[in-house]
This record gives sequence, C-alpha cells and structure tokens, in this order.
Amino acid sequence: MEAHVRDAAADLPFTLKPRAGRAQRAFRMALVVLPLGVLGNVAYTWLATDRALLHSLGALPRGYLLAALALTLTPWLTGSLRLLVWSRFLGHRLPLVELLRMTLVIDLGSAVSPTAIGGEAFRWGMLVRHGVKPGEAATLALMPKVEDATFFLIALPVAVVWTSAWRLPVVASSTRLMSSNALTVIGVAAAVAIMTWLVSRAALGGHGGARARHFSLRVWGRTRRRLGRIADDARAAFTLIARRGKARFALTLTITAAHWIARYSVISALALFLGFPFDPVLFWLLQWVVFTMMSFVPTPGATGGAEVAFTAVYATLLPAGVIGLATAAWRTFTFYVPVGLAALVFALLGRPGADDATA
Repeated sequence: MEAHVRDAAADLPFTLKPRAGRAQRAFRMALVVLPLGVLGNVAYTWLATDRALLHSLGALPRGYLLAALALTLTPWLTGSLRLLVWSRFLGHRLPLVELLRMTLVIDLGSAVSPTAIGGEAFRWGMLVRHGVKPGEAATLALMPKVEDATFFLIALPVAVVWTSAWRLPVVASSTRLMSSNALTVIGVAAAVAIMTWLVSRAALGGHGGARARHFSLRVWGRTRRRLGRIADDARAAFTLIARRGKARFALTLTITAAHWIARYSVISALALFLGFPFDPVLFWLLQWVVFTMMSFVPTPGATGGAEVAFTAVYATLLPAGVIGLATAAWRTFTFYVPVGLAALVFALLGRPGADDATA
C-alpha cells in the first residue's frame, strides 16, 4: 500500500505533489517568524498602552489568561475530532497522533502563508502520505470548510440580530472596507487567471517552440488525468457523505460550533482580564469581522494587517490606553501562542525517518 501511494505521488505533476514534508519546513520558518512577531508586539504594547496599566498587570486576575489559553487550544481538540469522524467514516483508521499532527499543521501553515490560503495543502499531503486516496484526502481537507460555512450561515445572522450590530459605525465601515478589498482580490485573481490561460494557450499552440509545446502537452495531459481521478474520488466521497453521513455531519457541525465559539471568545477572556466592560456576543461577532479582514492581507499569517484590523474594529469599543495591550494580547493568544506551541508539539510528535518528515 505504501509503495503504491509513493508511486502515485511521484507520478503527480509538480503542482499536485503532497506537501507533507513542507510541514517540516513550515516548522522551521515558524521558528524565525515567531520571535520577530513577538518583538513587534512588545514594542507596540509599550508605545500604545497606558503606563499605569502596564505597572498594574501583576495585580490583574491571571485566571482569565488561563481561560484564554484553554480557548486558544480548544480548536486543536475540535479539529482533530472532526478529522477523526470523517476519516473513520471513509474507512481510514489513522492513528490519533497523526490526526493531531494534521490539525497542528493548519496553525503552522498559517504562520508561513497568507490567511486565505491556510494549511489545507499541508494536511492534504499528510493524508496522501498515509495512504488516503488524493480525492478522499481533498474531501477530508475540504469538509471543515463546508462545516464552517454552514455554521456561520446560521450563527452570524443570529449574532447580528442579537446585538443589533448594523447600528454600529464600525460594522458599517468594516463592511465597506471588506467589499472594496473583495473587489480588488477578485480583479487580481481574474487578471492572473486570464494571463495563465493566455500563456497556456500560447505554449500548447507551439508559439514557444516545439520543445515548450511538447513539455506543455505532457504536463497538461498528466495534470488532466490526475485531476480527473482526484475529482472522481472526491465526488464519490461527497456522495457517500450525502447519502449516509447526515448524522455524522450533525455531530461535526456541533463540534464546529464549539470550535468557533472558543476561538472567537479569546477576546472575551482577555477583556475580563483587563477589566473593561464588553458584550460577549458582539465581541464574538467582531472577531469574525477581524478575521475576515485578515483574509485579504497577503503577508504570511496576516502579519501587520491583523493588528491594524483589530485596532480599527475595537478602537471605539476599548479605552484609548488599553487598545495597545489588548491588541498585543489578542494577537499573542490567537496567533503566536498556538503557532509556537504547534511548532513545539509537532516537533515532539515527529518521527525521524518518516516519509512526511523527509519529503
């Protein structure tokens, strides 16, 4: 089985090869990115936070920081459980340790790639390395996206109505900003797609010479065959889920709710720590706004843009002397802590000589 998977992976075109080994490179890059980000947050906190608040940090209730840490790490558990449910449903009894590693790699991927890309490609590669068909691996990597979309389609309207968020100026301005950025992203993506199509047409038509045409035809043929097989496997997996996986989808949707409630409630724990009044449902909703804005930031991990987005959204809701510390604490608990711990745990769980450690 392992030999068959290696042969299949080797025959994939370069754009589709499993990226499990790149998780190790993501780990090494995270070791460089994290210290720089932490230093930037320390400097920002020092410059933008009231000195009296900084001096009184030792007297603040630290239990809320432990609560923030627990909420931060909850997505590791929920992410592993969601992957466990669907992998077992498709007949793959992957070790729990490997499922955890595949969950951790999402955080590692977020540290070295833009937020909109994430770490799904890394997870796909790890699944293929463990004997999962590429199409089924794509299904397992995409199912969390389907669950997330379903949850937010339900939760966001409820939160908006509950908080009357449409009356807040920050929500209106954020909506306009996301709309304008979305148009920019769509325009750039369309331009890239058109250029790719034109270059491909030229190469396949022989305008780049006989050798370029031969190479392009070979890559195009192999890519079409492999994409066709992946699409067939994915279609079969999704069909099976639609027919016999409704109860499991209800279960994973419940786990998904716990996942996002925990992740977007870290700010509430930090608000309790800093001792300022807040509306937990509104703060949860605004976290969705912030993370959506971050998806338009092209830097790895939305570095720089994340802090700007948080400050822009919460500046009118938090005291002026608190916003700097709140921003740094939020970024630390929602990014640097999970990525740093993910890098550490991923390294501890790594197995020397494993395929995905050397790919």
